[in-house]
Amino acid sequence: MKKTLQLVLSTVSITALAAGCIAESDEAGSSKVSLTGAVFTTLPDGSRVNANIYDDKEDVYLDGGPGPGAPSAAAALPEGDYYFQVTDPSGRTLLSTDDIECRRFHVNADGVIDMVDASTGCAHLTGTDSDHASLGAITVQLMPYADTPNPGGEYKVWVTAVEDYAPGRGRHGFLPRDSKTDNFKIRAHIEGPYCGDGNVDAGEECDDGNNADGDGCSSTCTTEEPPPPAPYCGDGNHDAGEECDDGNNTDGDGCSSDCKTEAPPPPAPCCGDGTVDAGEECDDGNLIDGDGCSAMCTIELKAPCCGDGILDAGEECDDGNLTDGDGCSSDCEHEPLTY
Repeated sequence: MKKTLQLVLSTVSITALAAGCIAESDEAGSSKVSLTGAVFTTLPDGSRVNANIYDDKEDVYLDGGPGPGAPSAAAALPEGDYYFQVTDPSGRTLLSTDDIECRRFHVNADGVIDMVDASTGCAHLTGTDSDHASLGAITVQLMPYADTPNPGGEYKVWVTAVEDYAPGRGRHGFLPRDSKTDNFKIRAHIEGPYCGDGNVDAGEECDDGNNADGDGCSSTCTTEEPPPPAPYCGDGNHDAGEECDDGNNTDGDGCSSDCKTEAPPPPAPCCGDGTVDAGEECDDGNLIDGDGCSAMCTIELKAPCCGDGILDAGEECDDGNLTDGDGCSSDCEHEPLTY
């Protein structure tokens, strides 16, 4: 069963990214960082075709950077000048038939192709990438290139920066580490059942309608384990670059929505905290009744009693104690002083 357009784009992107991460050693033993971003094959107007299968070789155009509906920075190639080539799927057979300088193009600061080198006199045809036309985005026709020797009608397009082009090395001067690739097929050249036709044929464990690895069904139609999800803020794992991760994207709980440590929020006001808050008549720092401030933080009236220093009704005297022999007895009656 054919995948939806969105899923095709996702798997194509994974293939391109994976291809760009394959390192190939060179004489200098370089540890240069791999090329970032991605490239895609497309129709002249920047739209995609199902499973990257085209009716004719002339229909296939190159598109760099963001896919339809994506922001311009998504999967964008770095700004600069690039070469492209078309080969068989293995990269061993060069199928592009014109000079490398005819296959030069430029990527602008928005990460889209905006120009081919017209000074060569042999620049390839271009189309307008309708999804990013406001950024000056164009598409570049891959023709001319020879028919692939692959019996499934499969091709591979490569892109590398001009400064990384290395004649005599890699795949016709394109080092896998410094290149981005995308596979495509021409329907007229496909012979019989093949891996990527969307049908599970004899000898295939699966067939998801493409030749992309990493999407559950490999480029050789064998079942794959799906790749683990990329780490993100809010997944509950303390990943690189995160100060904390509490499994959510809520601010104010000690770990912010961008996984930064926050000061804990102050405790909510309550009766018994020693602070007279709104709605409280008093707060003596406890929840004990009978001490003048109740457990509900309301003022209590203390019952009159002998020895409280207040002359209440029925008392002859009250000297603030319950000691006899000091002129006011322990039951608050006058008594003669003893000497």
